[in-house]
Amino acid sequence: MSGLTLAFGPYHYHLEVIQNPKTTAEFRNASLSRLPLTPPLVARLTVTDARGMDFVPEDELPFLITHLSLYPVTGERRIDANWQSEQGPPILYGNLVSAVDLLEDLQGNMGLFFLFPDVSIRWQGRFRLRVSLLKIGRRVV
Repeated sequence: MSGLTLAFGPYHYHLEVIQNPKTTAEFRNASLSRLPLTPPLVARLTVTDARGMDFVPEDELPFLITHLSLYPVTGERRIDANWQSEQGPPILYGNLVSAVDLLEDLQGNMGLFFLFPDVSIRWQGRFRLRVSLLKIGRRVV
């Protein structure tokens, strides 16, 4: 299984993109006519405990989010970082943050998924999307 594995406390979080977008249509400055990436990006999260057993950390779910970023096909410099640059409005547009959903996969197994159904790219070109997993800190009152 490829993807990214991170450790937060006693748990290991493995994030894997299971559905990559193939195409979209550039919308330039016509925001009302934009079309989302097709198919939408879907990432699956697998959480394991210290023994390596898969489980759903119910108490952690409200604090787990993912963020989508845009990169050129070659290169490591993020190209959507300057939201309002001299080039105009942002190139990556839509809901770029996703909360985790407990859903059934195509084989009928329950799993943790992050969905990005409403993301568009303003200009034509070839790009890479990067999904970052974030754990929002809890505030102690």
